[in-house]
Amino acid sequence: MKRRTIADWLIENGLCADKKNATALLMTGKVLINNVPARAGSLVKAGHTVRVKDQALPYASKGGLKLEGALRQFDIALPGKICLDAGASTGGFTDSLLQHGAKTVYAVDVGYGQLTGRLRQDPRVVNLERTNLSDDRLLSLDPRPALATCDLSYLSLIEAVPIYRRILHNQSELIALVKPLFEISDMEARRTGQIAEEAYAPLLRELTANFNAMPDTQVINVCASPITGNAGTVEFFLHILFGQKAQAPDLSGRIEQSVQDALLTETYRKAGDLTLG
Repeated sequence: MKRRTIADWLIENGLCADKKNATALLMTGKVLINNVPARAGSLVKAGHTVRVKDQALPYASKGGLKLEGALRQFDIALPGKICLDAGASTGGFTDSLLQHGAKTVYAVDVGYGQLTGRLRQDPRVVNLERTNLSDDRLLSLDPRPALATCDLSYLSLIEAVPIYRRILHNQSELIALVKPLFEISDMEARRTGQIAEEAYAPLLRELTANFNAMPDTQVINVCASPITGNAGTVEFFLHILFGQKAQAPDLSGRIEQSVQDALLTETYRKAGDLTLG
């Protein structure tokens, strides 16, 4: 990561709209670099941790912060798009999609009554609770989603991605959150929640190869989630296109960089203090 001023860092990470907004936030003393209060000219370097104290969570859950990072890394434009968010839960991804310009979001979850109240009342949200990803109703959504997001628990993406391809009728794109604990076969790692650092890159390479071998499926990018999982676990995003015939790009370098970024990510502890590596 190149050096940049803390003001530029706050803007690039979506925490401030412009220099004026960043300067005002810095004057409150709530921005810390490695636990030292930052000033307007302070520099952020590789390995530094930035903490914003008493930062109101901008989305319905911290999941919105995860997706925000992927949307930025993948340079995805959402204005006017019809989207599907499976594993919606309280609606962090749904909220992030809407705040980045989505026209409509189908919020799909097998649970009931979890979606945050204001999202349940938002006319742009179609609340499909008590709905499994494999429910046939999702095959005939009208209007059809142009983009889908994935935040699933206890279901491997190897099983989920073909289902998304059918829902999206072999076209459109998917932003899939990779939760390594649900993708590995090591039962001891699943039990302890501990995965060896050197296991992440092979896992991402294997997932990418498996998806690229599927019909009408192509992984075009990968990045680390800027926010850790509930137990401090590192997570990743894959950007998947359906219906593309071009040769899939070589993501070896991106995978290695994403793993490095993920391992530097500070554990996200609470909504009140936003901490990013």
